[in-house]
Amino acid sequence: MRRTAILDPRATATLDDYVVDAAWAPDGRALVVVGGEGRTFLIAPRDLEARGAALDVRPLPAHGMGGLACAWSPKGDVFATSGQDNAVVLRAAADGGERARLRPGMGWSEHLAFSPDGARLAIATGKALALWSAADGALQHRFEPLGGAIAALAWDKPGRDLGAAINGGVVVHRVEGTTFACRHYKWSGQCLTVAFSPNGRTLATGLQDGSVHFWYLGSGKDSQMRGYPSRVNLTSWSGDGRYLATNAGPDVVVWDFGGRGPEGSRPVQLRGHSDALECLAFQPGGGYLVSAGRDWRLSLWQPAKAQAALDAHLTDSEASCLRWSPDGRYVAVGERKGRFTVFALDYPGGAAAR
Repeated sequence: MRRTAILDPRATATLDDYVVDAAWAPDGRALVVVGGEGRTFLIAPRDLEARGAALDVRPLPAHGMGGLACAWSPKGDVFATSGQDNAVVLRAAADGGERARLRPGMGWSEHLAFSPDGARLAIATGKALALWSAADGALQHRFEPLGGAIAALAWDKPGRDLGAAINGGVVVHRVEGTTFACRHYKWSGQCLTVAFSPNGRTLATGLQDGSVHFWYLGSGKDSQMRGYPSRVNLTSWSGDGRYLATNAGPDVVVWDFGGRGPEGSRPVQLRGHSDALECLAFQPGGGYLVSAGRDWRLSLWQPAKAQAALDAHLTDSEASCLRWSPDGRYVAVGERKGRFTVFALDYPGGAAAR
């Protein structure tokens, strides 16, 4: 009989900074972490298959004033970090050595996104968006400034489309070799997220006004779901593109895009948190979902099968960052007080959950 999945804490480290962002290496053997005061760490987990595993933490040169974002190339050879010193730094994955230091603009570069092939790094700086070579940091293309500050940035799965959320919709740049085209999916209001479904059918965004808007990319048809009690700043697709998870105050609201789609249907509401959600992410290639909130609670769900949490843990402080390993086997959780923990997704008895 198949048993209930759990999150098993495997390794913990206390970092001397508030965890702002983290990114896994594509092989799952390391992570980069940036802190609110600018500290940067290269973390190598050891023996995660066993309890009592360790995290080897190597400090790297800090960003002046504060850290903002990080990303790891899908090729695995480099990672990038950005900070309030207006710099974006490309570092070698092997030893954290600096490869290039970029100055994309006068403002902060709050959003970084490597293309799925690892060849390009997209950097958003205020209203500006540009593509840089992941190999040497050379500027490849600078897009026309957008109509508002970029609130989120994401590539679609094939790496042809790069979406940017702004006030007034989502701007999608088609990137094919050295050819670039632009399409503006317009909607009144401040868009806070951009999420392409993995199956390539749908583009979704959460809005400041407490709604979710989405476009069917094949037909251009759009629709929306209203009635959220607060802004929707978390959106995550399941690996098959069927389910879209969103935040609604302390609840997780999951929409089913299978069949005729979510229009006219009732979403699945996952209740278990007592305060607003801070992090939300579906498992890569799987059906498990993890959420973390201001109530210091970390919860594991399987929305397609149950509305009750499968497992829950109390963290030491508010979770500020949650990242699945690329293989969907581990979850890294960073906290405001600097605690950083890697959990394994398991069944009691040791069998890996998928």
